[in-house]
Amino acid sequence: MPVFARNPKEHEVFSSLDILAVGGGSIGGTIIDILARTGVGSLTLIDPENFAEENVGRHILTSDSVGKPKVEELSRHVARINPDCRVTALKERFDASLLSSRPDLIISTADSFQAASLVNSYALRENIPAVFGGVWGEASVAEILYVLPGKTPCYECYGAFRRNVEIPHDTRRYTDPNYDETRIPGQAGLWANILMVAGLQFQVILGLMGLRDTLKYPGTVWLMNISDPRCPFQPLALTVGEVKKGCAVCDQGCLEELLRGNLADNQSPSFSNFDPRERTLDT
Repeated sequence: MPVFARNPKEHEVFSSLDILAVGGGSIGGTIIDILARTGVGSLTLIDPENFAEENVGRHILTSDSVGKPKVEELSRHVARINPDCRVTALKERFDASLLSSRPDLIISTADSFQAASLVNSYALRENIPAVFGGVWGEASVAEILYVLPGKTPCYECYGAFRRNVEIPHDTRRYTDPNYDETRIPGQAGLWANILMVAGLQFQVILGLMGLRDTLKYPGTVWLMNISDPRCPFQPLALTVGEVKKGCAVCDQGCLEELLRGNLADNQSPSFSNFDPRERTLDT
């Protein structure tokens, strides 16, 4: 029986796609694994870090990969599942100049605000759909945001909300010229929670590819309360958030059209009872 006999429709679509994955951490690695099992045709993986021992507890990779570049180990992992997939592994921080071709889709799970902003800028400039994913606190609340350039508000429209987080002081800023001061430090969080976040993010990806009716909601931000009792969102249910105003990054000429379909303010989920300082991204 063929490898992709259980998902022939998805394989038919994904086998022709060239996807850029920025971030090879717990969520990013899981989505890369899902893409391989869906039959993706081409992947470019970008992540500057080596796989650490502390990563083993919540990552698709195992202890055999400790001390080795995440992207190279993920490339080998993909090859074991889907040897027909073409993989380019770049152990670098994201820079558009690294790319030799224009991808069909960008998936960003980087734990850096700077990296996410650079991905957003590149996606808007090249008119490429992008999906950003991360978690709050101890992987207790999932956040997925998708961007369709010219049709939806961009990642930066939620920038102020997302950046309201305290990043601990790190002396490496004085000694490492490549140190990223916008990088969110890792926190605790169960592997089971990571699987839920990655699975939810992949549903958005399927919607962008026209394989699921998952983008029927007017909002572009998906939130799910996995395990936080203080969060105002219903546990284990999708909550759709909306961007109420644009930013300088979005095309101001399109902004009125982008926001015309938004729901009234009293229909949107409230973030007032949740502390965004506890938010962390994929590590």
